[in-house]
Formats: sequence, C-alpha cells, structure tokens
Amino acid sequence: MTQWNQNPSSHLSGLAETATLLIAGPKQRIDIWYASLSADERFRVTTFATDPQDLRAKLSSNPDIILVDATIFDGPSPLIETLTRIEAAIYVVLPQLSVDETESLKQALECIPNVKGIYVVDVNLAALVEKMSAEMRARRFNDPSLGWVPSAAGGSKPVSTRVVAVWNQMGGVGKTTVSSNLSYLAAQRGYPTLLVGLGAPDDLPLIMGLKAQPNITNWQAKPTPDGLRLAIQKLDTLDVIGGFPDTLSEAQAMEKPMDDPASVKNLVDTAIREGYAVIVIDAPPTSLAAMAMAAANTLVMVARPSLEAAYRTVDAYRMVAERLDGLHNIARQNIYVVLNRMQAGHRVDADSWHHMASEQIGGFPPVVAQIPDLVSVGDTQDGRLLPVQRVDAFRQALKPLADTLFSSDGRPLPSTGREKRIFGVKVRF
Repeated sequence: MTQWNQNPSSHLSGLAETATLLIAGPKQRIDIWYASLSADERFRVTTFATDPQDLRAKLSSNPDIILVDATIFDGPSPLIETLTRIEAAIYVVLPQLSVDETESLKQALECIPNVKGIYVVDVNLAALVEKMSAEMRARRFNDPSLGWVPSAAGGSKPVSTRVVAVWNQMGGVGKTTVSSNLSYLAAQRGYPTLLVGLGAPDDLPLIMGLKAQPNITNWQAKPTPDGLRLAIQKLDTLDVIGGFPDTLSEAQAMEKPMDDPASVKNLVDTAIREGYAVIVIDAPPTSLAAMAMAAANTLVMVARPSLEAAYRTVDAYRMVAERLDGLHNIARQNIYVVLNRMQAGHRVDADSWHHMASEQIGGFPPVVAQIPDLVSVGDTQDGRLLPVQRVDAFRQALKPLADTLFSSDGRPLPSTGREKRIFGVKVRF
C-alpha cells in the first residue's frame, strides 16, 4: 500500500460569512489555504484538521465545503473510506504518485458523489475559490430545501431560495389564486417572501387589496436593488410586485432577452441577493412563462379536474421537461400538480385524473393539493381579501402544498443506491 507522510497541526479560525469550510492537511498547507480563504467574504473557515481522526471528529460541525490535502491519510483506502461518509462538497489535493496510481485513485474518487474537484500536488486557489462559490450557489439553487445560517450583520439569512413558478398553459385555472395564497402562507411561516405577478393587465393587486402602482414596470425602469424596493407593495409580511398594467408593456417585456438588466431572471437574481427565502412567480399562459421558468427551481402546475385539463397539463409538462430542457433549473422532482375547483361526487377525482395523465407520459408529477370548488373563495376575492385569511376549508386544502415546499427540514441528496468496491471500500453512488 502507498504510504503518505503526516505533519503536526496548528489552530485557525475565520470570520462568519456565507459558506462554511473545514480545511484539512499538514500545517504548512493549512496556513497557505487559510491565508487565502479567510480573506474572502463568501466563505468562513470554521475549523481545521491535521489527521484523519481529527477530521472525522470535526465533521459534526456540518461544514458546507471540505478542502483536504490527502497526504494526512495513510493511503488510498482510508482516504476513500472517510470521504464516502461525508455529506459536504469535497475538494481533494492528491500527492505526486505514479501515472497509473494517480489515474486509478482519481477514478475511485470520481465515484463519490460529493467529490467536486480533484487536484494533484497543488491547486490554483483563486480558480478554486470561484469554482467552490459557483458550485455552492448551484447546489443551493437546485436543491431548494429551506434553511437558515447566522448572518454577519446579525440574525439569520436563507441558505437557499425556493423560486416557484405557478403556471399552466391553460388560462382561468386558478394560477393567480394559488400563487397569491401560497406566497401568503410562506410569509406567515416566517420566510422572507416575494410574490411577482406577470399578468397583463394584472389582477393580482386587485384581488389582494393593493394598488395598481407601483408594479413591475417600476422595476424595469430601474433594475437595481433600489428599484426592486420601489416596486414592492406589502400585504402584512408578504412583499408583492404587481404585473403589467396593460398588454403593451407586457409585449415590450417579451421582446427583452433573458440577459437584459430588466428581465424577470435578473429581477429574481436581485431578490435572491436581497435575502428572500421564497419567491413565487404568477406565470401567465404566454411566452413570458418561459422567462419565469428560466428563473425558477420549482414548478407548480394548476389544473382543473377534467379529462381535457389532464391532456393539456401533460402537454404543458412535456414542454417544460422536454422542449425547454436545458433552458431552466427545474428538476423533475421539483414539479408538482394542484387540482383546483374539485367537486364532491365528481366523476374525475384526483386518482383518476392522475391516472389519465400518467397514461400519456410516464413519471407524471404528483397531485399534492386538491382545492374544493367553494363559492366563498370567489366572494372573498371580490372583497379584496385572500381566501387563506377567511376560508378555512381553502386554507386546509392548500396546506399540503405549503408543507411540501416550505418545510425547514433539509432533504438528503439523491442517490442511485448503487455500490462499488474500490481499494477494499464500499462506495455508494
């Protein structure tokens, strides 16, 4: 077995900020890494380790990232065995080995899901810092389970943002009703929440008891953090940006490219930087929906309980999962269905509706909420109030969707369940 040398330790700590790091290696390596990483505001070096036992003990600090010099291990087997058990993102620097040994070890490490970078002998720290920052943002965005970390300014801030596009290509199915009430529930649960309307003319402010101005055109005129704040109206603890006042302003927005400063994508990116944990987009059945989905990591499809709606919703799902694949960050497991205006005794219940949809395409998303057809819902909206504020049956029907999207429990990363034995160690990947 290849033997690697070990070196003694030193004690280091860093200032609190965004992503937490555990650095492991010989003293000289730790000193170099710490000097570079502790000066970057995007990271916080929480602890260090100079031998494998110390590293395993300090995993209890739950760092976001582990940067490890492999020479603190006795050889490949203990290295692989330790890294296989780590849930954080891992970046490994290997010692100088023969070409065959290096290639074999790299192949073994690449089978470990959380190993994000493998380097030999040395690493360009400037490039590594950018890679770690980009991958951490992507990891948090694509796995939008909500959680919190301490903020350097005091209090706490979200470690990820759930960006929900509420949509179907059919109009009049209740998208605005679901998006407005869903976002209100998120805000009630304590999540900093922003609701964005994209209708034209948008009736979102009308049914919520808000004004026609300000709205999204104020953001377009000044696409900055200050412009975002100027476009916001408040309903209790919920922040709301109303949609377009007319179809002309909507048409002008459709002509803007995705990377335009006033685009929906940039609005969402700005809101994420401002600290929102939940952003809900009321997406219209127009081409603007593609812009909403390009900014989202979660999709809620609202449909009526009918055969026609099942087929139309399947077509909408195919558009997202197939025709728009690669143009958004919505994983298939983050797509959900809400059936709105369910009637007692109706021949199409949730199970039969889902069966009809699944016959057209395998793996169709689950129905997570069934909202009854209640006259009181329309009456409440006519009174410029939200149904979740007044109609208990509606609130209870929407609760399963809110529980699914706005739980504070972190979800484990997916695993294929396959195992492989490498250097005598079982690696699950």
